[in-house]
Amino acid sequence: MAKKNKHKKNVNVDVNTEPKKVKTAKSHSNKKARAGISAIRNSIFAVVGVVVAVVVMLVVIKILFDSIAAKPAVQFITTGRVEHTIGATAIIVRDETVIPSKTEGDLVTKATEGSRVATSQQLALIVPDNMSSVVTNLRNTQSQISEVQQEVIASGKAQGASQIFKNVDEDISPIVDLLRVDSMNGNLSDLSSFESSISVLIDGREKDLAKIEFDDESLSILRSDAASYENQLSKSSAIVTAPCPGIISYKLDGQEEELSFDYLLTANPDEINNKIESSTGVITSDMTISKGENVARISQNEEQYLAVVLRGKDVNAVDFKLESKHNINVASEGVTIDNCVVVRSEPCDDGLLVVFSTTRHVESLMDLRTVNIEIVINSTTGLHVPVSCLVEPDYKRGVATIYVNEDGFVLEVKVFIDDYDREFAIIRPFTEGDKHPTTKSVIITNPTVTKPGEKVN
Repeated sequence: MAKKNKHKKNVNVDVNTEPKKVKTAKSHSNKKARAGISAIRNSIFAVVGVVVAVVVMLVVIKILFDSIAAKPAVQFITTGRVEHTIGATAIIVRDETVIPSKTEGDLVTKATEGSRVATSQQLALIVPDNMSSVVTNLRNTQSQISEVQQEVIASGKAQGASQIFKNVDEDISPIVDLLRVDSMNGNLSDLSSFESSISVLIDGREKDLAKIEFDDESLSILRSDAASYENQLSKSSAIVTAPCPGIISYKLDGQEEELSFDYLLTANPDEINNKIESSTGVITSDMTISKGENVARISQNEEQYLAVVLRGKDVNAVDFKLESKHNINVASEGVTIDNCVVVRSEPCDDGLLVVFSTTRHVESLMDLRTVNIEIVINSTTGLHVPVSCLVEPDYKRGVATIYVNEDGFVLEVKVFIDDYDREFAIIRPFTEGDKHPTTKSVIITNPTVTKPGEKVN
């Protein structure tokens, strides 16, 4: 009986154990199923999150794009001119008198470079070597005078002095702008010319400041010292005086007596061309003078000649008839010489020799022997707009469209193109009596960002 019971006990153990194994497997399978569903759910949520993020990002980008997108830019139409020019290098000749030195030494100027002088006016001193220390003292004192003057002006004193500085600054500003542009373009060929022009303006400023009463004790002492040094130099130095009235310059290149008006009017064109190619642009000064050397030159009147050799297929002798007048732009000096008269026009081996005469801007070009110029061949004046304003321009037919601001909306207007260059165009109404364009029209300068009928923000 005991054996039978033992067998039953074992059977019961086996029966009771088997269901537990089955139950455990089912539980594990359910857990795996639930984990799979959770993973799928998480994946769906992740995908949805990414999609939402992308949509949000696109909305933000659109908002930002709309906020920074180019808006129509506007300006009034103005009256202006479009010029067509030809570039060349000109040699400049003046009617000049040179002043030789009877002794040697250091040059100390008493008249400002580029200023007008009278007959017998003291121009400079030729100081002997044994007075070099006095020259140094004088120049140091003059430098101190300039510094004190600026301090007094900065303190609000010396009425009229600040205006002198302002006037000179206005004259220097365009030269500095040209220098900046040249420097950005890597062109330093006109650097000496810019420097010389600024130097002349500053010398003139100091001369005008000397007439101002600064009412400053230290400045009075410095001026007294300077006068004492000048007095010492005058007693021991050779005095250079002006033999005639005119514009004074201490800058010479040795060609003053060779180059003359008569030379430009009669010399062989090819010889003049050689002079243009071999001459130095900026004339410099030498403060150490030898006996017999020319100290200065005086331009006796306001006339000067500019000679050029024009080359290229676009050069037409008809454009440069005798007595015809042309405007000449001298960019390095920031000046335009109006109404230069053609006094000689003759073919040469390399092109066309043209000699111009003018009475303008003699002082501005005194330190130059050659200079790059732009000669205006022809020009057109009228309603002046940037070329960028023209919509689908047809330059062959001379027509285009412009957009104007009409009561806050973009209005398309057809126009004629009378003339143009790289930057600007001269336009006029397509039909007589058209409301647009006029100088009262507000033109859209960036028409690619808008369309006719759209609101101008």
